Amino acid sequence: HSTNNFPEFTGRICPAPCEAACTLNITDQPVTIKTIEVSIVEKGWQEGWIVPRIAKRRTGKNIAVVGSGPAGMACSQQLARAGHSVVLYEKNARIGGLMRYGIPDFKMEKHFIDRRMAQMRAEGVEFRPNSHIGITIPIEEIQEKFDAVVLTGGAEHPRDMTVPGRELPGVHFAMEFLTQQNRRLNSEPLGEGPEIMATGKDVVVIGGGDTGSDCVGTSNRHGAASVTQLEIMPKPPEKEDKALTWPD
Repeated sequence: HSTNNFPEFTGRICPAPCEAACTLNITDQPVTIKTIEVSIVEKGWQEGWIVPRIAKRRTGKNIAVVGSGPAGMACSQQLARAGHSVVLYEKNARIGGLMRYGIPDFKMEKHFIDRRMAQMRAEGVEFRPNSHIGITIPIEEIQEKFDAVVLTGGAEHPRDMTVPGRELPGVHFAMEFLTQQNRRLNSEPLGEGPEIMATGKDVVVIGGGDTGSDCVGTSNRHGAASVTQLEIMPKPPEKEDKALTWPD
């Protein structure tokens, strides 16, 4: 916790470049840092070692944090522990940003976010969901009420592809698909746009990274007739050549 507020999050969804760069990976397997991280933090929760760290002295300063993804949550917790009064604003119905709305449950269940929120609430962080700064709440109101404002919004604009057929029905961005699925599981309104379901459909996922894999897993769970994943990079070798691939 001295360098990472939320090891239960990173231990589950971080791509772990540290493992790829581990020197043991030259000739053997790397230290399983993610697995170790999750094991330690979950043991800490089970044993009651992880408790609210309430500030001993208050500064009298009021801080607004706008955006409740991992950066906003970590910032809010650190500021509260320093003695400031912190309000964390989120435009969506629930706290967590893309951890809540972009990461599928099969990678990280959302009760881990709720558990950490309970600790933060005990430390003095106030959560304000359904609060879109500049839309439902004037920026001037935030500037008047707080001594400082921290902007921790995420990057929500996807990279488009200018290819023939891009405008056809049934072509969607990954975050449109994944966000709808998380809203569906949270029993929330799906938001603007048509409902996106892969049930009984032949699905093509363009992109072989983590987000593409999330779309593949979600499509399979919807009961897609078939799922094909396309990747621009060449297929990696069946067996790793340690002498040539370190560091990744």
